[in-house]
Amino acid sequence: MKKILNNIFFIPTPSNISLMWNFGSLLGLSMVIQSISGIFVSMHYCNNTLLAFNSYIFLSKIIENGMILQMTHAHFSSIIFIIMYIHIMKSLLNKSFNKKQMWISGNLMLFMIMGSAFIGYVLPWGQMSFWGATVITNILSSIPFLGKKIVFWVWGSFSVDNPTLNRFFSLHFLMPLLILAMSMIHLSILHEKGSSNQMGLNSSKDKIYFNKSFMFKDLISLMLMVMFYCLMLSFFIDFHFSMAKENFFPADPLNTPLHIKPEWYFMFAYAILRSVPSKIGGILSLLILFLLFILLMFNKSNYSKFFFKKKMLIFIFLTCFIILTNMGYKLIEYPFTEISLFFGMLMILILPLM
Repeated sequence: MKKILNNIFFIPTPSNISLMWNFGSLLGLSMVIQSISGIFVSMHYCNNTLLAFNSYIFLSKIIENGMILQMTHAHFSSIIFIIMYIHIMKSLLNKSFNKKQMWISGNLMLFMIMGSAFIGYVLPWGQMSFWGATVITNILSSIPFLGKKIVFWVWGSFSVDNPTLNRFFSLHFLMPLLILAMSMIHLSILHEKGSSNQMGLNSSKDKIYFNKSFMFKDLISLMLMVMFYCLMLSFFIDFHFSMAKENFFPADPLNTPLHIKPEWYFMFAYAILRSVPSKIGGILSLLILFLLFILLMFNKSNYSKFFFKKKMLIFIFLTCFIILTNMGYKLIEYPFTEISLFFGMLMILILPLM
């Protein structure tokens, strides 16, 4: 316990870090809230295609405080992605990708959280959940030689059906455990390598203990986040960040929605994927984007965060992300596909220059 307390409370920390360094702790608290609420939601969930949607409605309408529980679990997935994307932009601005072990562990957490969020979106077995699972799992069929076999293994059947829901429910329980283990690795690497700072300077000679000043600063931001969510939950309990209205109807394999779309945090990838005419081309574009993002750890540029070129590149990258997120909501037609293709390619071209 003494070693754990020393690693948490008495870790030497750069004295000049700002509020932007609070998003790591906010992300940790959000994942804890998400995991705890998920355990209680699972107590009322039935992983059967005939009962899944009914159990989802039963929790909302019949169970005491079930609506609060359900909304907490649904909303905190979006809150996690908001905090995580801000955390990533801060890391890009402060060249955190130069710390290779930190960058790799962070990217692994990012992809695992994305996978867990997608699987969780399928579990209510609404109309958009079913068709989203059908479209995304069919992407695996483009893998040469093994694609169709992998799809059949994921489905557990000849289509998205009850075996698929069982697999996704099991994986949705397993993924948070892997994310928890990876977050411990990420935190231990952080304590070993040390935090960066907003000046981009070597701060090894100017450090103070994490306890009391930084812990108090983190606690204030944590309380503000919880207060904001409680306020939103009190007055907008039926508010959804972007859940499609089709998902409030049970899954119907014979009725395809007019516009199949994922949650907002996947919209940038969805816009790139559908902007390329061929399916394999869209998948390769996404793979190149994620691969270049990971390979930033080999970037040896000596630019300071105050260098105008670096700030402009990050600003353009963020602008592309926001535009692509908006394009994901549009229909697949001119000029939206052309705009998505242009800004998707721009994101890919900007990453090596960072």
